[in-house]
Amino acid sequence: MNNNADFTAEQLTFLQLFHIAAQYDCLYILDFYCMNEFDHDKVTDLSDSERRHLAELAEREIFEYAIENGYRPTLPFNEGGEHEFLC
Repeated sequence: MNNNADFTAEQLTFLQLFHIAAQYDCLYILDFYCMNEFDHDKVTDLSDSERRHLAELAEREIFEYAIENGYRPTLPFNEGGEHEFLC
């Protein structure tokens, strides 16, 4: 298991969004934005900065889809109780 210190901020930003997209079966949104922005759908071929940019482009749509399908965003670790939700 990797410690968060093993990842850059760019990598964590993308991995968090990728995890949500995978969990809520909407990885196709990342593929769409990858194709639109980079003319291919091979997200794994992107650099860390390109993945960060991809995450910025796709984030809103992925969160909208995930929320519609049951995702409940939580408050950041230090800003609430263990089971508090934003919506």
